[in-house]
Amino acid sequence: MHGAMKDLQQHVQRSLSDAGIPDPSKLIVAASGGCDSTVLLHLLLNLGHTVVVAHVDHGARGAESDGDREAVANWASQHQCKFELLELEAKKLKGLPQGFQGEARKARQTWFESLCSRHDAVAVITGHHADDQAETYLLHAMRSADPWAVKGMALREGLYVRPMLGVRKRDLIALATSMKWRWREDSSNKSPTYLRNRIRHEVLPLMEELRPGTLEHLIDLATRATELSNLANSVLQQTRLEAESEPGLWSIEALKSQAWAREAFLRSLSKEGWSLGSARRALDLIESQVGSVVEQGIHRIVRDRNTLVVESNKTRQATHPLTLQTCEENGTKKTPFGTCQWETATCPESTNGLGLNQCWLPSAWLPVTIRSWQHGDRIQPLGMDGQTKISDVLTQAKLSPRIRPSALVLEREKDGKILWVVGHKISEHARLNPGTYQGQAGLSISFHPVP
Repeated sequence: MHGAMKDLQQHVQRSLSDAGIPDPSKLIVAASGGCDSTVLLHLLLNLGHTVVVAHVDHGARGAESDGDREAVANWASQHQCKFELLELEAKKLKGLPQGFQGEARKARQTWFESLCSRHDAVAVITGHHADDQAETYLLHAMRSADPWAVKGMALREGLYVRPMLGVRKRDLIALATSMKWRWREDSSNKSPTYLRNRIRHEVLPLMEELRPGTLEHLIDLATRATELSNLANSVLQQTRLEAESEPGLWSIEALKSQAWAREAFLRSLSKEGWSLGSARRALDLIESQVGSVVEQGIHRIVRDRNTLVVESNKTRQATHPLTLQTCEENGTKKTPFGTCQWETATCPESTNGLGLNQCWLPSAWLPVTIRSWQHGDRIQPLGMDGQTKISDVLTQAKLSPRIRPSALVLEREKDGKILWVVGHKISEHARLNPGTYQGQAGLSISFHPVP
């Protein structure tokens, strides 16, 4: 066997073993028709694997794309391998939200994963090599200030395996040339339109000229950064378990005292789509006043007394405001943590006997609105002169921060006074003075909490 062929074949075999791929296996191989995937196909066949050749025609280069498709299909036929084809429409992809590159990537991933299921294959194998590693590392460094994002590609990510990450492009070309394997050149790989191409053809050659050996250095750095990131994952996961007492509830004490907790917090927000700048502003809430908020998209983070509460439209479960106009209205309103019911009833002798789960309103106080509380809302508790924040009322009631955003208040429209924190506190403004409304009809509202 050709010496270079033997060395490269052994390298791929070790990499597949390290990635947990049994020998032999059925594999989906992403085949563009270029040198990298052509060499990969030959090596995998020589190692005894069953190969399904999967080609994506992006329809972006006209006759050249047609030639790639035909070449890959012919290779599969000559080597008795199954051939699968995904045809995409470049013009259509360009008009979608993530543009051509992003939408094509999504379509490819969905298709490759469906092929694994249909063919009962164990993995999708790609021809990424060491030069790709260096390019990827520089791209990540240019795009992100997140140290955990500045790394190379992993040998395995889910179904995807890259067994040639340790092999230089020049060695692949040398082997294919010596073995007289034919491949296709993609003209778009030379286009300066794409940032990766400019890094490949301009930036890396300049860096190599300025300091010979830089490319090898970047390859090693990318690999080490990926390994260190993997090592850090277990630490971050354990720290998150300690710092996040419940999903979305982060201990302020832990965030203040532990650097790993802060990193775990920032990473959790990054995975939810937060920009690094917004995530850092959210982390700064640990030094802010209770009730301070940072928002991004459908998410927001609230500074509670001892925790940062991560909320979304799903977790807030805000109740749509409900306005009661007359005391003749009878009805029921379900909320995430209980049910409100109201009906016509005569005035009780005093508010003292109503408890916290019931409120009576004279018709003169209507209309009133039942709504979710908002930061900044205040109430003057029954029997007190000063006002109290609703957030403090809910904290004293030991209401879980997870359902706290769904707590309700009863607001009198004519003066904006909060008469009742439903189920938790009656206002001085809802006091019924003896004899004032005795015998009059009004509206009785009761709250039945979820057990």
